[in-house]
Amino acid sequence: MISLSKTQLQIVRAAASHVPPVKRAQFLERVSAMLQMRGRGHFSDEDVASVTALALTGLAHQSAA
Repeated sequence: MISLSKTQLQIVRAAASHVPPVKRAQFLERVSAMLQMRGRGHFSDEDVASVTALALTGLAHQSAA
C-alpha cells in the first residue's frame, strides 16, 4: 500500500485524465508498482511526477497531428 499527499494525488489524477477509462486501472497499478519499487514509504512530488509520466507510456491518448 502507498500513501500520497493531496498534491501527489492531484498529479496522478491529472495524468489519469489522459488515459482511456478502460486502461486507468492498469495505469494506477503501474504507478503503485513503480513507487513501491523505489522502496521508500515517503515519496516526493517529483518522485510521483516522474513515475506518473513513465506509467503513461503507451496508455495515453495520442492526439492527431
